[in-house]
Amino acid sequence: MKSLRAVSIFALCLVLAAVIVAPFRARAQGPNLLQNPGFEEGHHHQDDIVEITAPNGWRMHWSNREPNIFGGYAETARPETVAWNIADAPLHEKDLFWKDGSYTVKIFKGWAPMWAAMSQDVSGLEVGRKYRLVAPVYVDIVADYAGGSKIPPEDGRQGRVRLGAGPVGAAWRDEANINYSGWWTGDTISPFYKTYNTYIHEFTATSPDTTVWIEVAGNYPHPNNGFFIDTVGLYALDEVNPVAVVGEGLGQPSGDGAGAAQPAGPTSAPAPKPTPRADGAVVHIVQSGDSVWSLAANYADVMGITPQEALTVIPELNNNPSVLRSGMELIIVPPSADGAQAAESTEVEAESTPEPTEEVAETSTEGTGVATENSNQQKTTGEGSDSPVADVLPQISPASICVQVFEDLNGDGQRASEGELPMADQAVTLSRAGNTVTTYISDGSADLHCFEDLESDTYQVQIFPTADYLVTSDDSWAVAVASGVMIPVSFGLQMAADEVADAGSQVDNSADSSTATASTNPSGGISNNMGLIILGVAGILVLLLGVGVYLLRRG
Repeated sequence: MKSLRAVSIFALCLVLAAVIVAPFRARAQGPNLLQNPGFEEGHHHQDDIVEITAPNGWRMHWSNREPNIFGGYAETARPETVAWNIADAPLHEKDLFWKDGSYTVKIFKGWAPMWAAMSQDVSGLEVGRKYRLVAPVYVDIVADYAGGSKIPPEDGRQGRVRLGAGPVGAAWRDEANINYSGWWTGDTISPFYKTYNTYIHEFTATSPDTTVWIEVAGNYPHPNNGFFIDTVGLYALDEVNPVAVVGEGLGQPSGDGAGAAQPAGPTSAPAPKPTPRADGAVVHIVQSGDSVWSLAANYADVMGITPQEALTVIPELNNNPSVLRSGMELIIVPPSADGAQAAESTEVEAESTPEPTEEVAETSTEGTGVATENSNQQKTTGEGSDSPVADVLPQISPASICVQVFEDLNGDGQRASEGELPMADQAVTLSRAGNTVTTYISDGSADLHCFEDLESDTYQVQIFPTADYLVTSDDSWAVAVASGVMIPVSFGLQMAADEVADAGSQVDNSADSSTATASTNPSGGISNNMGLIILGVAGILVLLLGVGVYLLRRG
């Protein structure tokens, strides 16, 4: 009996320890609580104003003739709002402004500052429960046009986005009663302009009836102050708190950035120690599936540096190749001054190094397993929704960088809505202040993988593609993260074209010019034999002339 009681007490202690130690993260529960969240359920002209189109269930708000908002330079003007059908968009914009479905809301005004908002009244909320408001917003502010391209403003403060929630009946911009997120600008997050960032605001319901707000503003009379909004959501979280005081903590973005990912470097199963050449150099012949990331993980010990350092050193040793190609010879350790002595010492070191055990190999691959497991978890979350991206949005933390790696068939750097699928076995590293935070290996099944719970700071996101693939977009992004924002980063990959033979090989191949011309120029054979053809035709004519003379004589 005493032993049973002891076991029960021990088990209870384990449970309590798990509850205390385990990090708590509120997760979304249930469906999207907003009406017409993707704007597919109709729209109308609000207050019979032709220039103001509001999706059904939503109401538009705007500033008009208000001077110098946010230190601006002119009076605001009433914007235009449109429920824009993707069928009416130019081909190159179809993959930019739509997150899901056929409609997106466009709010814009040219040559004047603007401040506008969308709101919706929601009923049936549970007082004391925490809710998450999610709004993807594309900031399309254009300072100038150059060569057909839009140039965003250099000043990050000239565009603004914020979210809010407050009691039904509170007037727009009632700072005392609306729980606002605070403003996000290009000074707090990057990229901000020309990007579909997802903004997240969490609040505790103080009333069953609540109005949610999505606000955008541009303070300068640019050629265009524009914003696109699509696939918004309101989700109940599994956290219940004491009722918050309305207006408490206004002006601060939600989330505290706690629980940032722990530092981890590239990991891979250890490779056998390579045998140096006679000159002391260590080289690697690129195989299909190799990447700089995998080589850094496998050769870091041989190079005597960390995998993070090897990520930079290996490309530098090989003149920074734009793409790894199968069969390419890469220098891992350059030749030494005394090659024979270096080779001998390296062989002795290799023999003295114990072979990696199965336990070590298993531990080394654990880091990549976590990333793959997370991506699979995202993929299966919210089954039955119309959009895999919409499934992920309510689940991610309020400070995240979400990456997607896809096969860019047309090489334009943008992911097409059809045909350009996720790619597997591609390494993406997240670094902070020059140190690798974590590495994700794509599994080809998840559309998005999110690095979550990041502290507010600037991060570097870089892809290391496998052999024979080149990056059609930038291969490295500097991303400034702020609490309450999910920033997407896309990497397009395309199979590299075959290399054109260099000038030296062309000279060697053309040493016998007559042979080379005859074998490589289809028309060369005809031109080279033209003399024989002319002689043949002339012979036939002479023969016919002789036959004619003979017949004339007989006649």
